[in-house]
Amino acid sequence: MTEKLDITGKVCPFCVLSVDQKLKTMQTGDTLTVLCDHGSAATGSIPEYAEMKGWKSSVKLIEHGLWEIIITKS
Repeated sequence: MTEKLDITGKVCPFCVLSVDQKLKTMQTGDTLTVLCDHGSAATGSIPEYAEMKGWKSSVKLIEHGLWEIIITKS
């Protein structure tokens, strides 16, 4: 299953906390697509959090100041 989470307008630590809360409701193998406009969270804290948990993630700049982060829960 693929879920979406829009965290635009949020800043750390609320970016990671929002992602954590959403992923806790998801099953192994599910994918979360996150829309984020906070650069350090999109390119740093969120991917680092996913890596720490052992999940795959990718980050894509979709327009100036807006990123899409895809996390697959494993």
